[in-house]
Amino acid sequence: MLLVAGEALFDMMGHRTEAGEAFLPVVGGSPLNVAMGLARLGRRTAFLTKLSTDFFGDRLDAFMAAEGIDRRHVVRAPGLQTTLAFVALGADGQPVYSFYGTGAADRSMTEADLPARLDPDVSAIHFGSIALAQEPTAGTLDRFMARMADDKVISLDPNIRPSIIPDRRRWLDRFAGQLVRADIVKASAEDVAWIEGEGADLETVARRWSRAGPAFALITDGGHGVHVARGGQHVFMPALRVAVSDTIGAGDTFQAAILARLDEQGLLAKPTLRMLSDDRLADAIRFAIAAAAITCTRRGADLPRRDEVDAMLLAA
Repeated sequence: MLLVAGEALFDMMGHRTEAGEAFLPVVGGSPLNVAMGLARLGRRTAFLTKLSTDFFGDRLDAFMAAEGIDRRHVVRAPGLQTTLAFVALGADGQPVYSFYGTGAADRSMTEADLPARLDPDVSAIHFGSIALAQEPTAGTLDRFMARMADDKVISLDPNIRPSIIPDRRRWLDRFAGQLVRADIVKASAEDVAWIEGEGADLETVARRWSRAGPAFALITDGGHGVHVARGGQHVFMPALRVAVSDTIGAGDTFQAAILARLDEQGLLAKPTLRMLSDDRLADAIRFAIAAAAITCTRRGADLPRRDEVDAMLLAA
C-alpha cells in the first residue's frame, strides 16, 4: 500500500459564462491528486489528512470513497473549514492560484492526528505541497517524515505555492533536511526557480540534489521533458507532444505514475531503489511522461487510468 500525506481542498476553477466569470468547485490539492492517480492506476492507496465536516469536507470524503482511496487515516474536524483555491489560467496555460484557508482543517494537523502505527504493508509515503508550508501541519508532517524515513520509501514533491509560504528562509531550511531524508524527489522548473533562484540550471540542480541523499531526483520542465539525476549522473528524457488543454495536475500525474509503475514491479523499496537499473528507471519515467501527457489534454486535474496510459505508450 502507498500512503499519501497532505492537503485535500477544492479548486475553484474560473471560466467565462454569458453572465460573466464564474467559478466551478473541483476536488483538488496536489497530494489528493497524487492519491487519485495512484488509485486510478490500480495501486492500493491510503490518504492522511485532516478534513472538515463542512459541505466541502463531506464531498471530499465522498470523492475519496468513490475513487477507492483508503480513508482510515483521514481525521474529521468539526468547526474547521475547507481550504478553497481559486484558479485562473495565465496566458501561457499555467494555473495561477489564490488560496483561502487560514485555520482550515488541512492546515491544522497536530501529532494527535497522526496514526499511532502504520500497517506493515505500507511501502512508501508521499509528501507534498502546501501541507509542507503552513503550520502546524508543516511541522507535524516534517516530524512524521523524519520518523518514517528509516523504514519507508519517502517521496517528496515541494509543488511550491509562494503566496502561502510565510517565511521563505524557514521553508528552505526545512526542505534541505527533507531532501536528505527523501528517496524520490520530484520538482518542477518553476519550483527550482523559487528554491534556487531565477536562471538556475536545471541539470546542475538535479545533479546536486541527487547527491544530497535521494535515490534519484527528477525535475520536470513542462513540454520539454524531464531531467533525471542519480548519484550526480544526469540524463534528459523528452516529453511527448500533445495538444495541451491546460497543465493542471500534470505534475501530480507524473508523481503518481512513477510511484505506481515502480510499485507494480515490486521496486518501491529503499534498498531496491538504490540499485535500480537505468533501464528500469527509464521505463518508469516513460510511463510517467505518458500519463502526464494525457492529463495535459484534459481540462483540470483529470488523471488517467491504466488502460489509457498503456494506449498512449503504444501510440508514442
